[in-house]
Amino acid sequence: MSQNNLDAIDRQILTILQRDARLPNTELADEIGLTPAPTLRRVRRLEEEGIIQRYVALLDHKKVGRDLLVLVRVTLDKQTRQGFNDFATQMQARPEVLECYLCLGDIDYLLKVSVPDLDAYQHFLVNTLAAIPGVRNTASTILVKQEKYTTSLPLE
Repeated sequence: MSQNNLDAIDRQILTILQRDARLPNTELADEIGLTPAPTLRRVRRLEEEGIIQRYVALLDHKKVGRDLLVLVRVTLDKQTRQGFNDFATQMQARPEVLECYLCLGDIDYLLKVSVPDLDAYQHFLVNTLAAIPGVRNTASTILVKQEKYTTSLPLE
């Protein structure tokens, strides 16, 4: 189902659940103006169709000892299917890699890495990232201050 097939109530449900996924169904129903049963049916349909992929708890990275966030631009030696697959598989296995994007343009991958401190990042960079066969170049940007953070997609 694409956004074009989402009606106004579906978009309203998704907007509210992006703000608070733990909202009880009865309160969600009140907010959108439906009774609980049809509200629950709509939520279940959105889940079954994969529009709602999962529910998560968002943590404060500093309060759990992950004080350093780094964006890393990665360039591979060769742009081959096997090279992309191998790199992606290795990044998926690394817990400090929060996000990994295959890119078009002057870099091949963009990573978001969360580590406790600069020493931990240096260890990751030297012993993990630079040790992967096919990695030609990396460039790191240390994130200093978060000006905006959201996981909510606009559904207007």
